[in-house]
Amino acid sequence: MITAVALALTSFPQAPSQDLALSLQRERLERLRTGYLESAEAERVAVLSVFDGIRSAANPEGETLQLSSLDLALNALRSERAATPEQALANALALSVSPGAFEAREDGMGEATPVRISRTEDVAIEGDQVLSLYWISPAGEEQRARREVMPLAVLRAGSLEMFIRPPSSAPGPWQLVCEVGVEDRAARGLPVRVDCVSELASRRSALPAPPVSQSVTLSPQMALTELCERGLRHPVLGAGELLTLAEGGSLGRLSPILHESHLELHISPLRAAEGTVVIAGGSSFSPLELAAGSSASAWLNFAEREGLRLVFLQLPLSPRRDGLSLPERVIQLRDEQPEDSFHLVAFGDVAGFVPSMRARHPALPLDSVTLVSNSLQRAKRDPRLDLRTLLVECSGGSPEPAWSEDDGFHRVLIREPFLLSSALVPELISAWREAR
Repeated sequence: MITAVALALTSFPQAPSQDLALSLQRERLERLRTGYLESAEAERVAVLSVFDGIRSAANPEGETLQLSSLDLALNALRSERAATPEQALANALALSVSPGAFEAREDGMGEATPVRISRTEDVAIEGDQVLSLYWISPAGEEQRARREVMPLAVLRAGSLEMFIRPPSSAPGPWQLVCEVGVEDRAARGLPVRVDCVSELASRRSALPAPPVSQSVTLSPQMALTELCERGLRHPVLGAGELLTLAEGGSLGRLSPILHESHLELHISPLRAAEGTVVIAGGSSFSPLELAAGSSASAWLNFAEREGLRLVFLQLPLSPRRDGLSLPERVIQLRDEQPEDSFHLVAFGDVAGFVPSMRARHPALPLDSVTLVSNSLQRAKRDPRLDLRTLLVECSGGSPEPAWSEDDGFHRVLIREPFLLSSALVPELISAWREAR
């Protein structure tokens, strides 16, 4: 039985912090990618129309999305929800639980845990509102954690804090959801993940100190620290999975390789690999988002279908004194298996860098390159290389990919915007390889 913690509510007259806003943005974008892949054609068309509506001269391909735009796209996937004032407020409330995980226990209640509730956009608020927080177990069972009548002034302030206690549970991925209103007027926002983890504190304290040069966005250990100490969630993984990776463990077929300056994620086929594909997501797609997020199954199927080892990484494009650059690591990986085929898939800003990287390193050992980018053609930059190349362009008008070829240079135009393209790229590469 979960009971409320009798601590006073506190309101804070400010918007979400920049770090929290970025965390929410990446989390909701990943939720949108997953929802889009699972949706029927009508819902997909509705999402694409949202992207059409947010394009502008400064954002011609919809590559920059504010939280309000992401909410519009997510709402397009949930057309069954009624457009009530309660639903609008529930959609605008973002939860931040700190710590963002709790210890597994057989009985009793956990420590008092603060939940920061921030309003991410202006909505009409009709008087005082009943606000409830519910725990959702891995099996889908619900337990109410807290219910309060929220004065209008507190809701208008933009941010408030409530205290709850985590349930007794075996390890597993729990969720917390905010509900506005009661009975037939009740409406819920997006649930957030709060993992129950066995021996969380002791296992965290046993982790080695991370390298000083390692980026927070690349390290599972640093992501776990942000989650547990600041409530900043990872867009793809919960605390249990982050802890497993930080301890050097694998997630299914996904294995982390921790270097002094960066993290790599490797997926190998069950049969002997016939080559290697390096996948660089740049600033748009982190290695964990590509390898463990909505596109994970597409890349895993690609590895099996093609018999290729996949290496997901994110490295500086130019040499630095404190670590490897992308060209240097590509050369190292090729030298590990010089007889096998070797391929590069580059997204966004990395795709824009590849032509100049090839010019600076003409002996770079690549058999083929796939570039996923809209900016190359829009900026009238020629992406043609002196090796087999596929350019994936986004935001086309046809539901089916449109292929073209010019003297060995292949292009395919897909209707999805760049930010929704990652899960579609593996199958496009397979079709391109099969057509050789």
